[in-house]
Amino acid sequence: MTLEKFVGIFTTDANLITVSWDEWLAQATAITPDAAQGQSLTKLFPDLEKRGLLERFQRVLTEGVVEVLAPAFHHYLFACPPVVPSKHFDRMQQRVTIAPLSEGHVVIGTFVTIEDVTARLDRERELVAQLESRDEAARFNAARMLAEQDEIHSAQPLIGVLGDQSWRVRKLAVDGLARHGGDDAVKSLMRVLRQEHRNLGVLNSALQVLALSGLDAIGPLVECLSDGDSDLRIYAAHALGDQHDPRAVSALIGAFDDPDPNVRYHAIEALGKLRAADAVDKLAAIAESRDFYLAFAALDALMRIGDPRIAPRLVPLLQDEMLRVPCADALGRLGDEDTIAPLITLLNEQGAPVQAVAQSLAALHDRYERLYSEGDYIAGLARRDINADGEQNLLKALNNINDDGLRALVLVLGWLEGDEVARALTTLLGIATARKEVVEALVRYGERVTELLTGQLGSEDVETRQAAIVALGRIGDPRSVPALLQILSADDESVIGAAGALAKIGDRRSLDRLLDLVGHPKPAVRQAVIAAINSIGHPEMASRTAKLLNDPDPYIRESAVQIAGYFGYEGCIEPLFERCVDEDESVRRTAIEHIPYLDDDRVTSILVEALQDKTSRVRASAAKALGQVETSRAAPYLLLALKDDDPWVRYFAARSIGRYDYAESLDALARLAEEDPVHHVRIAAVESLARIGGEQATAVLARLTRSDNVDLASAAIEGLGRMDHTDSLSPLLAALRAGDAVRRRKAAQALGRRGESSVVQALQWTAAAETDADVRKAAVDSLARLATPEAIDTLIALSADPVRREDCVAALAEIGKERIESIAGGLAHLQTGVRCATVSVLERIKLPRASELLGAALDDMDAAVRMAAANALARLGSRGAERKLVTIARTDSDASVRRAAQKALRK
Repeated sequence: MTLEKFVGIFTTDANLITVSWDEWLAQATAITPDAAQGQSLTKLFPDLEKRGLLERFQRVLTEGVVEVLAPAFHHYLFACPPVVPSKHFDRMQQRVTIAPLSEGHVVIGTFVTIEDVTARLDRERELVAQLESRDEAARFNAARMLAEQDEIHSAQPLIGVLGDQSWRVRKLAVDGLARHGGDDAVKSLMRVLRQEHRNLGVLNSALQVLALSGLDAIGPLVECLSDGDSDLRIYAAHALGDQHDPRAVSALIGAFDDPDPNVRYHAIEALGKLRAADAVDKLAAIAESRDFYLAFAALDALMRIGDPRIAPRLVPLLQDEMLRVPCADALGRLGDEDTIAPLITLLNEQGAPVQAVAQSLAALHDRYERLYSEGDYIAGLARRDINADGEQNLLKALNNINDDGLRALVLVLGWLEGDEVARALTTLLGIATARKEVVEALVRYGERVTELLTGQLGSEDVETRQAAIVALGRIGDPRSVPALLQILSADDESVIGAAGALAKIGDRRSLDRLLDLVGHPKPAVRQAVIAAINSIGHPEMASRTAKLLNDPDPYIRESAVQIAGYFGYEGCIEPLFERCVDEDESVRRTAIEHIPYLDDDRVTSILVEALQDKTSRVRASAAKALGQVETSRAAPYLLLALKDDDPWVRYFAARSIGRYDYAESLDALARLAEEDPVHHVRIAAVESLARIGGEQATAVLARLTRSDNVDLASAAIEGLGRMDHTDSLSPLLAALRAGDAVRRRKAAQALGRRGESSVVQALQWTAAAETDADVRKAAVDSLARLATPEAIDTLIALSADPVRREDCVAALAEIGKERIESIAGGLAHLQTGVRCATVSVLERIKLPRASELLGAALDDMDAAVRMAAANALARLGSRGAERKLVTIARTDSDASVRRAAQKALRK
């Protein structure tokens, strides 16, 4: 036997007596399995204890951990020559993994794998030598191969090229170190920071590694904050912000006392990245110092942290010429309705920073709309306080506003009344970045702006014309009908828009002009016209449609079929059946798709016959339509259609047959799902298998969750989520650990339909550990959908993390009315952030019981919770909590809480 493989395995019992010994080891050690079995490891490897390796085996037995003996430190478990002669090693280099063998919860032995890595280490040394080459291509190739290896002997060679003159080589070194890391990498990187921080190439590369690798460098970086070199302190503060580790917070707050303002600046910035709630008061004090360099950074950090109780302290900064813009931005993120008045006061002043104020007001509006569906409340407060000077400031700003600020400016202008504002808004209809807000504002004006909008119908700009048409349709003023009818002679896009507007207005004067267009050559135009005709519902349409069904023009017949099928006119049933065999394929197909909605016994027979049509498009329409009839008679015919040569026929047949719970189709659907050459056919088969369910369907979908085609795998995962078969859970849990985020997200969504306790645990782990925001949110939403006590407790606990808090709060609020008592348990949580998050949930539920619970939160030991509860009561109403609010308003130890209580009492 030759050593063709590179891994040997042996096992021991709890006394480290060898139980099994494979042939690879027999060849490598010259010890046969018979000779090895029954022997103590210390006899097989006499130097085991002397080299400190016996202790590693004992740890596996006593603690149940996995131990790895890396070749960088231990070189080998047993000494033997390399299988292939080596330039660098006279003994085989081995990577050894010692794992516990368990029976139940008891460790009964060890399972040891020994990998021969000699050849890999030889190659690594050759690559390290190439890193010294003068040829950039050679260095690049060596760095790339080292970075891509599954494991490297030492990180030092890659650290050594962080200062390479080639940025391409430096990038590969960063990628490799971020992938491999290790304690030796941390030590080496810190040495690089200390010695090379004035070399920008080395410095930037080292900082990137620290940010990307997940290395635990907190301790060494904190030590650097005390170094005598201010540049090193700056870079240490910067790197601590990228570590995303709360252990850095205390040291960074301490750096506020650093004599160098640049160190303080980077400490402030790092605390913002860390969302350090403990730093809020000191950051506010720095902002209040009005030292622009540091105050600007402090305001940005406060926005990142997101603690609303600090907003009142920021209001005075609106009067600071240098800080009012970043202050307005911060108040838009952190403020509440009490922030409106000072912002409007600034807006009404001469020389006001209009864009900054408008963006702040827009941010407040959007936040209130998103969280409480009360954006109009913010608009009303602003409208009340904006005076003529403020209105003129807004209008003048339209002349020099940039695209980023236009949407906010238009939103605020839309809250105001007046002809001048309306005229200004109509001139902005063609601007894409603000069109939605312009249309919304003009619609609120209603019939007062009909004339202004009809004037825009003659604009040469297509976008302006289209927006005016949309606004007129939503306003619904009959006076706009003549102008809109004229547009029916314009370009196709405008005709489609005008038809849509006329559909909303529903004026019968439009009918004749619309009927003139039912034969239009463009399908999109015909569809818009038909929708408008159907919306008008003219009493003459039954008789007129009957005539159109026999029109010589196939476009007109096709349109008539759609109208007759929509209304189901009794006098049109026979002509509709006749159109099912029309000479024109499109007419035939349209009639086939519309007859399932007729109450006539002949429908199924006609559709079955259409499955034999000479054209594949008609057969596909018949297969689709058979999924809409109310009889299982269609199922056997659809089963035959699954074998059709045309993929669209197979697709619609697969979709339709799933609606009939037709077990006889399982084999055919399974074959399509696993073997059909057309992608969308396979997905349709998967969906129908999920509808029918059962053991066979579950097994097919389980296999497909591992498909290389992500879309097909996603469909299989979704299907398993809709099935209640016991075998469907395991593949879903496996998909939750898949390598790609799409599968993980689909699995998280699918698991929200399951009730097993293992599902809650899996979703909890995903919501807590997942790095992809979409997967994380899917897990949170599924926990809310489950709404079990365990799931609710999980969401409450997860709200401790600022990154996950908003998703958890929104999810809990969705189920709050039915689960309010369970959610209220969060008010007793040990962590302040969780209690504040629970207050946010109760605030969004808007029930009397929620107000009662918020009243109880006024007794919380933490000022942040009391302030949040008082602010919530101000929005919901404080009935039942007035006495407590009066007491707090007078005696609370925290000024912010007293102000919040006073505000609640004024409501």
